[in-house]
Parts: sequence; structure tokens; C-alpha cells
Amino acid sequence: MDFSNNEFLELKKDICEIKEELKKISSTLGCGDNSSRDREGLNLDLLLVNVGGTRKRVYQELSKDYSAIEPPFWAALTAGYIRKNGFNVKILDANAENLTHEETALRIKEMNPKLVSIVGYGQHPSASTQLMVGVRALCDEIKKLESNRKIILIGLHASALPMKTITEENCDYVCEGEGFYALLDLLQGKDLENVRGLWYKINDAVYSTSRAQLVSDLTNELGEVAWDLLPMDKYKAHNWHCLNDLDSRQSYVSLSTSLGCPFNCVFCCINAPFGKSSYRCWSPEWVLKQLDILVNKYGVKNIKIIDELFVLNPKHFLEIADGIKERGYKINFWAYARVDTIRDDYLQRLKEAGVNWLALGIESASEAVRDGAEKGNFDSAKIKEIVKKIKDAGINIMGNFIFGLPEDDLQTMQETLDLALELNCEFINVYCASAYPGSQLYNLAIQNNWELPKSWIGYAQHSYDFLPLPTKHLSASEVLKFRDKAFDIYFTSPRYLEMVEQKFGKVAREHVEAMTQHKLKRKLLGD
Repeated sequence: MDFSNNEFLELKKDICEIKEELKKISSTLGCGDNSSRDREGLNLDLLLVNVGGTRKRVYQELSKDYSAIEPPFWAALTAGYIRKNGFNVKILDANAENLTHEETALRIKEMNPKLVSIVGYGQHPSASTQLMVGVRALCDEIKKLESNRKIILIGLHASALPMKTITEENCDYVCEGEGFYALLDLLQGKDLENVRGLWYKINDAVYSTSRAQLVSDLTNELGEVAWDLLPMDKYKAHNWHCLNDLDSRQSYVSLSTSLGCPFNCVFCCINAPFGKSSYRCWSPEWVLKQLDILVNKYGVKNIKIIDELFVLNPKHFLEIADGIKERGYKINFWAYARVDTIRDDYLQRLKEAGVNWLALGIESASEAVRDGAEKGNFDSAKIKEIVKKIKDAGINIMGNFIFGLPEDDLQTMQETLDLALELNCEFINVYCASAYPGSQLYNLAIQNNWELPKSWIGYAQHSYDFLPLPTKHLSASEVLKFRDKAFDIYFTSPRYLEMVEQKFGKVAREHVEAMTQHKLKRKLLGD
């Protein structure tokens, strides 16, 4: 492209102005020599915020007694990494403390951090997008109170849609990727163009840097988890996780032993922060060290293994299981597995370690529907065989089913419900297919101009505003109506309720029966 002399001088001037602006912004965050900084937090470098204020909008009346309060493991992991590198960091878990957005903004002002990082990770990957309603409201409250307060958004949703996030949200930066290196670069005062995996605005123009490489050695680089910065007494396990002892739900935490997933299910967005299918593990010794802390220091009784797929690498998960058994810990674990990763010889060792629940992604009874979702090469006979083996080992099953995948029609959805009733799992999740940002379904929805929710709360499965995807044969309202009907049919089934009472007792049965009295209201269905 040819420039006139005047055009070249104007362009050079613009570049110089942008570089000066970059230096100004970077200098406000850089902490220089942090070796002598106050370790008690009087000079706070970074505040990681887990957003609150949306629990009732997400779960409606189920939020009172039936949903979990999940510890923000990603925030605690990030805090440990940043603290290890010499900076002062704290966590404000507004969700656990049940703070409004206004109260959270006031607390942030009082704590006066150099940088606020709002962490957008839900209690499962697909729950991250629904948090963005609260993230937006909190950003607005912070900026209304202190317009110069620097905010960076990290998490699954932000990483999946960085351009949309930086242009639509009232923040200063967005991280594309895991976020550890981006936060460290900002705190070290690097020029913004040298911060790894960063999106930012200058004079309404959007800029971005190259995505940071993935952390390759989790055990050594991400070796610390800042459990001490979390309000550990405020977390609550899922109701089904504690059906045998509902009074123990407050003694709960969640923990990752690996990051990423090597599979490519079309509905899943787990790999959005990583940029590709990947699978990395902490060492079994590191995991056991975390369990030592959680059990001996905090008295935790119920633990969720967050890994998208815990039962995958036998050398990894069996060493952990054997280490737990050797310690004699009486922990109630639940973890994710796939029908095609279960082997007979694993089950007894997992049970002896306290793995009392395995969550299986069964999704659909129809092979054609599962094939369309790239969900494994197994049939209903294999599903029934594996479910029986798990139950015979004394392990309970959380069955996950999805209605409204692209090939679904009323007949295939009915087949899925019939399969669920036949399997009679100890608990189930029934979802509608939704195009979560970061998933292949989201890209398909954009390409095919399928209707998507008007606001992020519309991605919350239990919310009033929830809008699932249509299928090739059914409307979104038909899918949602079937899902809500299937939930009622399953949890009021006499065979199911009798099994619950026999296995977990009368109190557990009454708890489930009370749960079914809370009917979700749906805008799409005219409520």
C-alpha cells in the first residue's frame, strides 16, 4: 500500500500515541520489586472475584435446598500461582458469601487491589456462560463506583468469545487462554502488547496478543492451591452426592486432578480455554497432598473431582485411589467417567477409595443421535452392561442425558427416557442441547442462523429464560417441554423412589419427593 508523506506522518503519530497509552496503562499495574511488599494484603496486587448474585435466576426455587455451592477451584489455583511468584493476592467469593453486586463492588473498593480479575468458571463447563449475566452486572457496579478500577475477565466463556467479551462488557482486559501467564505479565508491568493472551481496547480500537502456550508441567508450575483464601465453611455439596447423609452437605470441596479432554463431543465447550483438545495431569503425589490438606486441615468429607474425565488414564487415577485407601480417608467422592473407559478391574479399587458416585455421559439411547454428537462408539446393550457392573461394585450412578441433539425427534427422545427409566440410576441430570460458546454446536448455530438466547441467562438450563436448540425435526419449545416432562416422570417413578428409600433411607426419598414439587417456570412455554 502506498502512503503520501502526510499520511505516513499521521500514521506514525498514531502509532506513537498508542505506544504511549500502552506504557501509561502498563505502568499503573506493574508492581516493580515486590520482594518487600506487604504480605498481609495491605498493598493488594490482585483480587480474584467469584461472581455472585445470580443463584436464584439460574436455579429458580431449586436454589434454596437442591443446588450446590461450588468452591471456585480455578480462582484458588490461580491465586496459588500468583502468590508463588511473589505477589499479594486474595479471593472474594461473592457467590459463597451471597453478596449482591453492589455489596461486592463496595468490598472491592475497600480492598483496593491494583487489578481485579473476575473468574468466569461455572460448576461445570456449560455453566460458565450463564455466569456472564452476573459478570456484566458486577463490572457495571465496579465502574460506577470507581471508573478507573482495572478489571480483567478470565474463564471459559471469555476465552471462547474474547472479541465479543471485550467489546460488550465494561472491563479493561479479557484473557484468551488459561490466564495464569496473562495475569503474571500484567502484574509484572509488561507493556500490553507483550502480555500473553490479552485482549484490550485503546480509544475504542481492539487489540490482541498471541495466545499463551499451555502450562506443560502442572505439578511444578501450578503446584499451589490457595485453599486458605476461600471461605471453606460456606460450600455445599450437590443434594444427590449426599443422599445417604444430607446433613453432611456443608463439608464439601471440589478439586481438579487433570485439565482438558481428548474427546470432541459436539455439545461440549470444556477445551475453550486451551484452544484445542488436550489432556494434562497433576502427579498422583500432588493430588494426594491436596487431599491431605483438605481432610486434615479442613475436615472435608465430600469431594467432587472436577476433571472432565477422571476415569481415563489408569496409571493416574488408580495411583490416586490406592493412595487414598492407604491413608484410610473416609471421603465421599464423585467423578466423571465414560461408558467406554470403564473396566471391571477398576471398579473395586475406586470403590475402596471412596468413589461412591460415577457420572456417566449416556446422553441418548439412539446410536444415530449419539453418532451425530460424536459421543463414543457404544450401543444401548453396552450402556446397560456397564451400568450393571458399576452398580454391582457398590458405586452409585449419576446418569447424564441430553434431549434435543441435532438428530433427535420425539421417538428418539422417548427412547432415551425409556432407557433412563430402565437403568434406574441413583440420580440423573436431564439437559436440553444448547449451543454453548466454545462448543462445535455454537459454531454450527452461528453458521446455520439458528436462534440463540437473547441474553446469557438464556443458557442456564433451569432458568425462566432458558432457550434450547431446535433439532432437525423439533422446535425448541417441543424439546424443552419434553425435558421438563421427563424430569417429572423419572423422579416420581415408584420404582425409582422405592430404590432411593431402600438404598439411602426414608429421609432421602422425602427429599427427592419435595424436590419434584418445585416446578420450573419457562418463558418459552408461556409460564
